[in-house]
Amino acid sequence: MLLTSTGVVIPKSQLEEESALLRCKIEELNRNTVRLIAEAEHLVQESKQLTTQMQSLEYGNVSRKAHPHARKNAA
Repeated sequence: MLLTSTGVVIPKSQLEEESALLRCKIEELNRNTVRLIAEAEHLVQESKQLTTQMQSLEYGNVSRKAHPHARKNAA
């Protein structure tokens, strides 16, 4: 048994049960943290790929716009 600061006596079995529950919750939090980190890494990679694709499209549009002007100037 444990006597708390408020004078409440808590049986040892209840403390063990609460402790086990807290350990389970901590393990669940750790698993969720790992999942969130993995998902964040995945999203960062997707973002980098999208940025690269957007840049290539932008450069492609600039190139296409530059070619007709170059032809007019050459003619």
